[in-house]
Amino acid sequence: MTDNNDHSRRQFMKAATASTVASSALAGCTGILGGDESSGGEWRNEELATVTATSFDDLYQPDTVDSDPGTVNHLTWSGYDASNVQAPFRKKFSCDTSLDLFTSNPDAFARLDSGEWQDFHHATFDMAWLPNLAEAGLIRPLDYEQWKPYTFDKYTERFQKEEGYKYAFLNEDDYSFDVDGKMYGVPQRYGWASFAVNTNTVDSSDYSSYDAAWSEEYDVGIYDLPFWGVQIVMLREGIEPYKSHSEAEIEQIREATVDLFENATTVLSDIPSLNSALRNNEIDIGFISGSWINGSLRRGGDFQYQAHVPEEGSVIWVETTTMLKGDHPAVSDNYLAYMQHGITAKNLMWPTSGGTNVVPHQSAIDKLNRRQRDVLRVDDISEIIDRSVFYTGVPDLSRLISVWQDAKAQAQ
Repeated sequence: MTDNNDHSRRQFMKAATASTVASSALAGCTGILGGDESSGGEWRNEELATVTATSFDDLYQPDTVDSDPGTVNHLTWSGYDASNVQAPFRKKFSCDTSLDLFTSNPDAFARLDSGEWQDFHHATFDMAWLPNLAEAGLIRPLDYEQWKPYTFDKYTERFQKEEGYKYAFLNEDDYSFDVDGKMYGVPQRYGWASFAVNTNTVDSSDYSSYDAAWSEEYDVGIYDLPFWGVQIVMLREGIEPYKSHSEAEIEQIREATVDLFENATTVLSDIPSLNSALRNNEIDIGFISGSWINGSLRRGGDFQYQAHVPEEGSVIWVETTTMLKGDHPAVSDNYLAYMQHGITAKNLMWPTSGGTNVVPHQSAIDKLNRRQRDVLRVDDISEIIDRSVFYTGVPDLSRLISVWQDAKAQAQ
């Protein structure tokens, strides 16, 4: 992004904010959210205007929407499309939702940045992509105080501004995360990247460190996902992932990655292959893996498989929903509020299809039964976060991905 683009965007945001304030003054405080400008939805027709919210809990009520609710188009991850997540909203608001699923943050960003933002209203990215999305002028800010009853008031202590959670807020001078900055997204679902172990075959003293994946004592399968893989290699090597790296650090990462591939029994191309290799006892350790094994392995009762977080820690990712620029249907803000509702959040944790991961919503967590808590490892999460780092973006990721790919080729 160029400085000129950044400057023009700031000018636009100032103008949009002034327009919203002026429109709100003219509309007054009467009326509830609907499709016409007099009812508080004027932000819909301003390309990057701040998204406001009516008083709690108006946005849950279908009678606040006009006769043409429209269709909400959502670019997001597996699980959000589950019938128990989407069907209640569609029925209650007599509308449709269309979900386009992706598996790569960089690819999804490239799609939006190339013009596909026009096809969507909501997009859910890992939180490290908020600065990129905002600086590119693709997403709208949200009014924190107005949205707080629908969002942050529902979260656990870990996800409160007062406790330092900053990964939904940006300083608009440089688009860095800033707890006092502008709100650009809402946390929706989260988990961690680490490695998976079969606790029946790997000694606990060994899987207390990532070194187990470099050990000849175990059969190791490498999931060929360099995006996460290089980050976990850096944690193992004691290298800070979220900075530009020196030549010495790059070489250290390269050597460790070559050793990892040379020790591996097999290289696997996708999550189903990795999980199948674990389940069939073809491998003892899956590197890398993470909390996403909950749905495919642990939810089926195979509790011996664990996305373990060793002493070096894991990487915490937080899927964060944003509202894109451009026109929005009448139910767009109702949909955002609905996705943040405790019942919806609970269903997202336990979807009829797709990934099984925890959410930051305390009321949703409180609704889990004992088995669900065990599958999701809810009671371990506080300790996991304490030992981990939040994913905030790797500046030289492209170079490190090349290091991973070269190491794989060298080891073959």
